[in-house]
Amino acid sequence: MEKFARIDLEYGERPLADVLDAVERLAAEPHDGVFLDRAPGDRAGLGGVALAVRVAHRVGFEVVLLNPGRPVDPGYRALDAAICVFDGDWADYQRWSGEGAAPGDGHLVYGVPAAQAETARKMMEWRGAGFGVVAETRTW
Repeated sequence: MEKFARIDLEYGERPLADVLDAVERLAAEPHDGVFLDRAPGDRAGLGGVALAVRVAHRVGFEVVLLNPGRPVDPGYRALDAAICVFDGDWADYQRWSGEGAAPGDGHLVYGVPAAQAETARKMMEWRGAGFGVVAETRTW
């Protein structure tokens, strides 16, 4: 199982200097990648996220995972990062149209009863998710 360093971007509210310090500090620990959680997905947040992604790669993180939890401004697609476009519970995932998602994007789904986990995984596959998590509780 891969181990990711988690950094909360607070949807763009966390000061960029704090984010960059956290990226550099966590790079000294053994991680397979960095999980930039609660990332902004709008045009206004793109510059700061782009800088965080570049710094993460520069300090040695091979994998950068952005989690805005919703579809993003098209500019984010040019970043060298994987993007999670859904982060929510099972009921919301079943209602979600998939609009704004691209093939290969990530889907993080929690609140999935064990008896429905296979159904959730098949739904992810059908929707073109490149990676994802199906869980009973939110563990990330």
